[in-house]
Amino acid sequence: MTTGDPTIDDERLESMYRRFTWRIMSNSVSPWEFEKLKKDITDYEQWCTKWSALAAEHVARGDAALAAGHSITAGEAYIRAGLVYHWATFMFTHDQPQFKAGLKAMGEAWAKAAPLLIPKMEIVKVPFEGITLNGYIQKPAGVENPPLVVMVPGADSTKEELYDLAQHILRRGMAIAAFDGPGQGEVSLSMKMRPDYEKAIVAMIDSLVTRNDINKDRVAMCGISYGGLFSFRAASIDSRIKALVSVSSWYSPAGRFAGMERLTSTGQYQYLGADPAAVMESITLEGILKNVTVPVLQVFGGLDPWSPATKAELIAEEIKGPSTTLLFDDGVHIVNNIWYKSRPAIADWLSSAF
Repeated sequence: MTTGDPTIDDERLESMYRRFTWRIMSNSVSPWEFEKLKKDITDYEQWCTKWSALAAEHVARGDAALAAGHSITAGEAYIRAGLVYHWATFMFTHDQPQFKAGLKAMGEAWAKAAPLLIPKMEIVKVPFEGITLNGYIQKPAGVENPPLVVMVPGADSTKEELYDLAQHILRRGMAIAAFDGPGQGEVSLSMKMRPDYEKAIVAMIDSLVTRNDINKDRVAMCGISYGGLFSFRAASIDSRIKALVSVSSWYSPAGRFAGMERLTSTGQYQYLGADPAAVMESITLEGILKNVTVPVLQVFGGLDPWSPATKAELIAEEIKGPSTTLLFDDGVHIVNNIWYKSRPAIADWLSSAF
């Protein structure tokens, strides 16, 4: 299976474009930029450098806008820069100096954006087992003590990649808090993903409910891919969670590692540790779902070969609360190719679910 582009003879580049084009372009990368970089990058080893250079251009554009007094433009430029740094480091874990530099630059861009956004973003840090879980929170303007949606990314994702979905939720009057947990973003440098990731989610909620500017009695979870699985696990033990959205998740990722392509398998050592296959085997919803009693929305793409909608049927059979499954027949993994359908639908469901 190929991209159909005879100019791409690098196995990892071919895999990147075939599998992740829609994911990248649905998160603050314009088609024009994407096509320019696609022509410019002829060897996968150029990936991080070229994408980081583009991110730096957006930072410079933000700096210029801020100096000229255009704070809204500056904030948006810094957000875009942060996401481009995310794509620079995405799966580029084999080169640790570049990987770490890109993650650091991504965080710096986000910090620049935070006070300039409408609504403003607050960078938050939650202590957990001797490390820090990095996150951000935004509250809808004009809403006193809004409900809160805690958002968690997938195995090779970061909190930054949840930004656009978060904006849809914000516009419907809910606050959002997105975090990197074990094995994600800069947290992956000190702690790998683990089967009891839900303990980190509980720590996130413990910290957030101490605030006096959100409704601690109205907390929901929203997770993508692995984040959806771990959201189920969190809801099974934390009664503060009143609703849950899971997007393109698994009952268990067991057995996936053996069939992964080189591009994605290499990254798993960064995210899951020295034995990714064993970690995947240990992550499961078996025996968990009987304790999930809150309203659940599962979202799947019909064109997703890695997390097919049959997973939703298995999960729906075991949970005890009300369950809705939303299947987009023409959707890929995380439904990123038709995000303009899936993300508003998720936000609409949350607006009336809890």
